[in-house]
Amino acid sequence: MKLSESTWQEVESYLAKCPGILIPIGSTEQHGPVGLIGTDSFCASAIAEASAEFSNALVAPPICFTPAQFNETFPGTISISSSTLMQLVSDMVHSLARQGFQYFYFLNGHGANLAPLKAVCHDLTAEFSRRENAAKIRFRIRSWWDYSETDSLRNQLYGVGEGLHGTPSEIAITRAFLRRVKAPSDLKAPPPLTKSFIKNHAGDFHLDADHHRNQFPDGRVGSDSDKGSASDGQRFLEVAAKEAASDYLEFLEES
Repeated sequence: MKLSESTWQEVESYLAKCPGILIPIGSTEQHGPVGLIGTDSFCASAIAEASAEFSNALVAPPICFTPAQFNETFPGTISISSSTLMQLVSDMVHSLARQGFQYFYFLNGHGANLAPLKAVCHDLTAEFSRRENAAKIRFRIRSWWDYSETDSLRNQLYGVGEGLHGTPSEIAITRAFLRRVKAPSDLKAPPPLTKSFIKNHAGDFHLDADHHRNQFPDGRVGSDSDKGSASDGQRFLEVAAKEAASDYLEFLEES
């Protein structure tokens, strides 16, 4: 059930049964020579909507504008500050909490979202806990690639070719339901990333935009993007949707 495709009466009926909502969050940034700029948002939304078939969750419209400063020298990237994202999430939660929503599950598709999301969720939890007679609110943040079976499938299919950005797994998901971008004839697999680089730059913790483009001139960060096929993408959608649904339902029960 999509929030944006529902009437207010339908949402009110949903709330009478469940105070939880699933919020996809991605980005609008370059994803290499074969990746669509909306890849992160497309992946988060597709998995969230597919998981709702199993969990009966209400799915919010995706948050598409998020921090991506390291990709700003690539045309098409739109980056906002972490503080802007935190304010947006705060306003969303306040609005929905007033209506009776209590359990907010963020299904993430972009590494740079994690730090600001965790920070604003901590702040909101503290704020609501200090209110007298206020209903408690709960948060869970999950990146789709961190679900155990999904992560195993990534490693099984691509190994070190998965890389960190413009990954074949996310390209595969978009190819399952959107267009395939033809790879340049001279596109080769990038050098594999070192363990220390992955450790130091996980969560899109990259340097300034000029340095980043000089280091990764075609936008891929150790990712053999073109390996991701539509058939792989369908497998990822099925596996990740079931894991997301199970985790969402566990979140509601735990809360």
